[in-house]
Amino acid sequence: MTITFHVEGTPAPQGSKTRTRYGMFESSKRVKPWREAVIAAVSNMEQIAPPYEVRAHFFIPRPRTTAAAHPVAPAIGDVDKMLRATLDGLTQGGIITDDRFVIEAHTSKAWAGEDGPGAVVQIRHVSN
Repeated sequence: MTITFHVEGTPAPQGSKTRTRYGMFESSKRVKPWREAVIAAVSNMEQIAPPYEVRAHFFIPRPRTTAAAHPVAPAIGDVDKMLRATLDGLTQGGIITDDRFVIEAHTSKAWAGEDGPGAVVQIRHVSN
């Protein structure tokens, strides 16, 4: 079984923490809205049985002024941290039981086109 879907919104990295005198906090304020967008995208989908192969193609909004051919600026985030936020959203949305059952993952990031920022995600049940 394979499911492919689109998540609208700006992908965000999860994992970098900022230490303050009040404790550790997620550095990116974009993580919560991105995770909520992933949850909304899968909210009406049926859960897939583990194990999983996940493919996530992230589309990042292009800044007004950049000569970069690819989205590699530090503020954009690492693709592995974007995947982490996405997998947590998939788990919280209920389409996968737990991200520990992901046995294979493929990710990429590119500048967003006319469709705007977001991600195309594919989840496939891996047969034994």
